[in-house]
Amino acid sequence: MITFALTYTIAQISLGMPKKPRLKGIGLFHYINAGGNDRKPVFINDHQYEKYLIFLERYSREHKIDIVAYALMERSVHLFILDKEGKVSNFMNNLQGEYARYFNKVAKRTGHVFGERYNNKIVQGNNYGIWLSRYIHRQAIDAGLVKKPEDYRWTSYRAYIELTPRGFIKPEIIMEQFGSGKNTVKHYEEFVIGHENDPVDWSNAAPGSVIGDDDYVKKVHTKIKTSMPSTIKPKTLELDFKKDFAEAMLKISNHLGVAFEVLQNPIGIEERKLRHKAFNMLVKEHGFSLRRVAGLFSVTPGTVKKAVPDRFRGK
Repeated sequence: MITFALTYTIAQISLGMPKKPRLKGIGLFHYINAGGNDRKPVFINDHQYEKYLIFLERYSREHKIDIVAYALMERSVHLFILDKEGKVSNFMNNLQGEYARYFNKVAKRTGHVFGERYNNKIVQGNNYGIWLSRYIHRQAIDAGLVKKPEDYRWTSYRAYIELTPRGFIKPEIIMEQFGSGKNTVKHYEEFVIGHENDPVDWSNAAPGSVIGDDDYVKKVHTKIKTSMPSTIKPKTLELDFKKDFAEAMLKISNHLGVAFEVLQNPIGIEERKLRHKAFNMLVKEHGFSLRRVAGLFSVTPGTVKKAVPDRFRGK
């Protein structure tokens, strides 16, 4: 059974670069990636890679997170996880924080090691999960570091093909999709090194998005809608944006049954239609001008104009 909880914070609705709400839930698969602050390296030597894996194992067990796949690159970390108890935020805060303190200590430096905020996406474990594992395990190949995935030490691929055991890796959700018996590993190897076209552009998928087939995406969005409080008073938010816009967007998000981040960064025709409905409601029901709505969503006034009937357009 999958349950969801959506938490609204100060940065969900703001001008400029809004932070996305974290979609937390029991039984959700996440693709998480985090890069170095200012694109600087987060790993300089082998000992640091090993230390990160020690922390990864420790906190995955502590927070009951299954590590499905990982890739540690010089300037970034890629994790495919199953969050069994809805603790992804605590897990990542502890993992990244512990490693950052260690890195700063050994490097005799201060400041952020990773960028301010990691990116996470919800992924359907079956079907789409195999492609995500392939994308992660091909990181070193695509970066031109090696020709064969097993030649790069810092991914979970060697554990998948039984060359380097890592007891905390849980590849079952992936490997069971390649059959059973002695040919399972061979089939997975052929899949990873093959030339199939990945159905998802993982590097450009929007943070906070849901990746899966139509039924899965609909199920997630439905769960979000049913788990949202029926009333959310703006005084419960720490706002750094206009109070009236906050009030309006909370009502609109509840009415449409989607999180603000979906309206802010729609993917596909259906989500863009929902954003157009939000534009229309902001102008028609809440009295915002086309220009103001455009500024709040970082789009052109013409984009908003298309969604709003003439008689309701503000000035």
